Amino acid sequence: MRAVKDYAIFMLDPDGSVASWNQGAKRIKGYSEDEIVGEHFSTFYTEDDIENDVPETNLETAAEEGRIEDEGWRIKKDGSRFWANVVITAIRDADGTLQGFTKVTRDMTERREYEQQLEEQAERLERQRDELEQELDDIFERIDDAFYALDDEFRYEYVNEHAEEHLGEQAGNLIGQKPWEVLDVDESDPIFERFEEAFATQGPIRFERYSEPLGMWAMVRIYPSESGLSVYFEDITQRKERERELERVYDLLERAERIAGIGGWEIDPDTRDVFWTDHLFDILEVTSDEEPPLTEALDVYHDEDQPIVERAVEAALRSGESFDIESRFQTTSGEVRWLRIIGEPDIEDGEVVSLRGAVQDITEQKEREEELQRVRNRMEFALNATDAIVWDWNVDEDQTSFYPSAESLYGTAVENWDDFIEIVHPDDREQVEEGIKESLETDEPKSDEIRIDRNGEKRWIEAPGRPIQDEDGSTRMVGVARDITERKTFERKLQESNERLEQFAYAASHDLQEPLRMVSSYLQLLEDRYGDELDDDGREFIEFAVDGADRMREMIDALLEYSRVETEGDPFEPVILDTVLEEVLADLQLQIEESDAEITTEELPTVEGDDSQLRQVFQNLLKNAIEYSGDAPPRIHVSAERSGEKWIVSVSDEGIGIDPDDQDRIFEIFQSLHTRDEHAGMGIGLALCKRIVERHDGDIWVDSEPDAGTTFWFSLPATDNT
Repeated sequence: MRAVKDYAIFMLDPDGSVASWNQGAKRIKGYSEDEIVGEHFSTFYTEDDIENDVPETNLETAAEEGRIEDEGWRIKKDGSRFWANVVITAIRDADGTLQGFTKVTRDMTERREYEQQLEEQAERLERQRDELEQELDDIFERIDDAFYALDDEFRYEYVNEHAEEHLGEQAGNLIGQKPWEVLDVDESDPIFERFEEAFATQGPIRFERYSEPLGMWAMVRIYPSESGLSVYFEDITQRKERERELERVYDLLERAERIAGIGGWEIDPDTRDVFWTDHLFDILEVTSDEEPPLTEALDVYHDEDQPIVERAVEAALRSGESFDIESRFQTTSGEVRWLRIIGEPDIEDGEVVSLRGAVQDITEQKEREEELQRVRNRMEFALNATDAIVWDWNVDEDQTSFYPSAESLYGTAVENWDDFIEIVHPDDREQVEEGIKESLETDEPKSDEIRIDRNGEKRWIEAPGRPIQDEDGSTRMVGVARDITERKTFERKLQESNERLEQFAYAASHDLQEPLRMVSSYLQLLEDRYGDELDDDGREFIEFAVDGADRMREMIDALLEYSRVETEGDPFEPVILDTVLEEVLADLQLQIEESDAEITTEELPTVEGDDSQLRQVFQNLLKNAIEYSGDAPPRIHVSAERSGEKWIVSVSDEGIGIDPDDQDRIFEIFQSLHTRDEHAGMGIGLALCKRIVERHDGDIWVDSEPDAGTTFWFSLPATDNT
């Protein structure tokens, strides 16, 4: 049987000292972690390897080339030897500095011993073949062995007794006849081409062939002369069968080597005795060193799966059927694990002479399959909940597939690209084709919101997707599509509502300006004409009225500014925030000097946005930071950091801070946390900042504690070159 690999994985320091130790290493080499950590790994090498500097050379090669793999005898703790396959891989940090090595050792002793057995068997076969060839050479010296002579027209001139036995005809029936005239052989048989070749070249020819009429393998030697051919042949059927057996053994060995971590087994059809390799004992956690009979061997499998294994084995022993099945077994600790069991019968003369196979622990694979199934179930639930479908388009073959079905979304079957384009609204087809083309060229995802015609009804769908390359080199587009008609309808109605509200706010605020100006004018007129006749209360009442009218006018102006963020904003273009900040600081210079404010800044990026609106954001945040600094001179810092496709800008101060309970409402319009006596302001500045940032597809938020300062953060889209 083929040896089964066992693994030892541990780490080495750069000088070759053992830095870590796993259970596989302990099992293979016999050392516990306490015994070996800190020792040099040359402990495992033979004296000859150490004298030849093999350990040091391996480390140097791994360090230079990144990896080295070799095989050879290694030493265990008890002094015994095992044949090891060793892979040493260098570990380097980001700067390229050598940190150490990983060392993976596989116990290949059984395989090595088995290979040696095969090599010995091959040598014996080679010696036997040489002996047979020598015997055949001896036969050539005796004309009475399998021999016949043909004339220049391929008619039999002489046939000896051995040839009569193989050909199944008496010499008298053959002489003067051509082979295809008296034997069950066709004139087109390739052997006659070899006869003609020998005749044409006048050189000897030697070859092996299987003869259907004779039912045997033969070594054929042809010696031509001007008058005909001398043909010698020898029955080599037994030798060919031995060669096939050797090839089968090598084939089994090769197949076993392709399966990592397997256990081998063999069943004798006559006695039903079972042979297990050592690793199969380990896989099944069976401690017995004796191979069990078939009945006991089946007991290791799960009760529900025993009949499956038994039927497969009996069918293979009875009729020569190979099998590949999966079964559960329970470990001594009670854990249920999965096995893959492969069986391959050995058949001679129609009889099964042996049943061999392999066992592999596939528990992790089964767990992954179960997890994948759970993911699929969750995905199916999610798709059903959102009325979405998964689509897959093989670009090279122009074939599509959908889950759960195309009809559920499109109302019709979609089998290729033309079918899909046919249901897309004519005005959106160019957009779809350009999006797909760009995605395939750039290998970037694409996302479309398009209209389709579903049985005469116009619907909106969203179908994001991205290109992928299959292992066979073909290109596919995969993605998810869902009906967003309701959302688009809601967005349209919301947009219309917002437009009406903006128009109303603009019209209302504009129309209110004139009566307010009239109120202010007449109040001023009253004060000018009758101020001397009014008492203190009257003059105070007029002052209150004037102040109220002024505040109302400020609120109307603020409302106008707030409503115009979307409608009167400038188109987006690259904005250099350093320049914007410089201009804002220049505008606030008087306030900065009066408050003795210190404002520090880091280098700010270039973003996509509206220059004038971003100036408003900085101005409002900096004015707030100065105004709410408390008794101490304001200390303010402005910085930015990159996060994906956006820049996060921050404005930090050391002022009075904001209570966490109030932080949600500070961005609402006309919301102020302080009275006008404490701090002037309409409560519009932060609401305006929020509206401007949202117009830039960003977010704004605050981080603050009372008396611990405040930091405002807001995100802005980055340009392509920042």
